[in-house]
Amino acid sequence: MWAIIWAWLAFGIWKNEMIKILKETNFLKLIDLNLKTWIVIWNKVKQRLTEIFGDLQIQDAEIPLKIIATQLKDGKTKVFKKWSVVDAIMASICLPGIFKPYEIDWNFYLDWWLKANLPILELENKDIIAVSVIIRWKNWMISEKTTFLNFQIKKSFWYYNYEILNKSLYIILQNNEYLSIQLAKEKWKNITLLTPDLSEYKIYDFLKFEKIIQIGENYKR
Repeated sequence: MWAIIWAWLAFGIWKNEMIKILKETNFLKLIDLNLKTWIVIWNKVKQRLTEIFGDLQIQDAEIPLKIIATQLKDGKTKVFKKWSVVDAIMASICLPGIFKPYEIDWNFYLDWWLKANLPILELENKDIIAVSVIIRWKNWMISEKTTFLNFQIKKSFWYYNYEILNKSLYIILQNNEYLSIQLAKEKWKNITLLTPDLSEYKIYDFLKFEKIIQIGENYKR
């Protein structure tokens, strides 16, 4: 998500144009599932990104841009400072277990959050404004039941376990984020962290982007 948004900003694509692109994108049609492995392959996603970014190169951005991914072979961070914007984004958004690892020059890459979902250590600036979109639930309790038409019914096994895995993921991300901030402060960086309240939204609610954008615009620290 952030790789795409910051690439847009770095090349002068601002909010109104972003919204137009998102409205023109049919996200369900981008799902290119391999029925043997149940892993999403990249053809349709790459085609859509190419329609948006063409053959733009990271080093040609109007605003300095870095796109980050995780190297599968050794788990190290890969910082793309020069490369095709489309290829770097593809490497950066590759969620493990969902998307097939993306290959560039015989190396395979996974999503950057495995190493640093808030990669402020890669910035040279001393004063940094960082934005966290980690969902911070006000109530972390998970119930086996849900309410439907005023009746308490038991959740399905799959949905109950999805909730546990989802919240476990956000615990990992939050700890990862905290560590990045502490390490940045040790390097005498001044971090201003913005944390808009997204507790009403799920990880798959990207179709509600206009409401989420509004939350960001109305955010007060």
